[in-house]
Amino acid sequence: MYRTGFGDCFLITLGTADDARHVLVDFGAHMHGEIGTMPGVMANIEETTKKKLSVLVATHRHRDHISGFGQFADRFGGFDIGEVWMPWTDDPKDPDAASLNAKHLALYATLEQHLAAVKATGPVARAARAALQNLAGNDKATTELARGFGTGATIRYLKAGQSFDKVGDVGGLSAQVLGPPGDKAFLSRMNPPADQHFLTGPGDTRRGARPFPGYELHVDEADFKQAVAANQPVASASDVKALKHSAENPASRLALFLDSVRNNTSLVIVFRYKGKTLLFPGDAQWGNWQSWIGTPAAKALLAEVDFLKISHHGSENATPVDVVNDLRANGLAAMVSTQITPFPTIPRIPLLDAIQQHCEGHILVRSDWIDVDKAPKAPKAMPPLPTAFKPGDLWFDCSL
Repeated sequence: MYRTGFGDCFLITLGTADDARHVLVDFGAHMHGEIGTMPGVMANIEETTKKKLSVLVATHRHRDHISGFGQFADRFGGFDIGEVWMPWTDDPKDPDAASLNAKHLALYATLEQHLAAVKATGPVARAARAALQNLAGNDKATTELARGFGTGATIRYLKAGQSFDKVGDVGGLSAQVLGPPGDKAFLSRMNPPADQHFLTGPGDTRRGARPFPGYELHVDEADFKQAVAANQPVASASDVKALKHSAENPASRLALFLDSVRNNTSLVIVFRYKGKTLLFPGDAQWGNWQSWIGTPAAKALLAEVDFLKISHHGSENATPVDVVNDLRANGLAAMVSTQITPFPTIPRIPLLDAIQQHCEGHILVRSDWIDVDKAPKAPKAMPPLPTAFKPGDLWFDCSL
């Protein structure tokens, strides 16, 4: 797991010495979450892989997962790449995918213009702008991925239900694709129900809408007291708070909703190799998970996972409670690529604590434990790592 900043980059090495094969899963950083490490990460990928990748996986088209593929496109053009995997929603030949992307990009552009015009402020608006910017400026990366960087790589657009008994040229490696679902209805389901949610606190409503200020009645005014005396219905403080929360900056909330839709298009892949099971769920949110969890087969699969990449940097709505509960009782190796900038509510600590109870030595390894000058630091210092983990200059290694 590399520390790119607020982003994902995982390099899987299978086998040892001259027989080693490599699978790269994502390579990006959010424009407001970069920490200057991308060139160093690129150099190490080149050195470690000797510029040969059996498979390159781009889980979805957010900047924090694919920007490196655009930034270093020329250098990837010098690699030997066997296959490039992307979700079906990126397939330009799929009419449903093309329609979905065209609508989303048009709406993103409109929302960005609107937020700039109204000069929306506050934490929700800032998060909305950051979400929109995470989709913008990725044209070079998506173009290069779609053509395999000119290397002649086989391009595959995958959806739930596909499987590969052999992955590329890696003997003994198989893959099962669990997401994204082919049913578009699941893509818009972001927030899990309360019993599946590691909840955050309520949003900041101090800048909520006031549509009729001239008609407002306040508790210390005579008209309010007269209304109460006349048994007129009066909204409770909790009702008023809920109304303000619902009305607060709907454009910002729509931007965040669309950002989550893109997360739900993430590839969710189970790799199996020499008796070990590795789960890479990208940034999957509720709809993506909901499309396959809850069955006996899913429970059995989760119980066998040896390595888990935590979805969406450990955000509060990206890993359902049932998924955590169905993980093996102990001995799990888990990593989360995260930092508090640009989204201060990420990672969600109760979620990480819950997953950690299933981990080897009860340690879930965070990317921001790697010390980078002037980069955001984890709230707590790195504890002693289990023997399977070793820190590097810009990465953590986990050996299974």
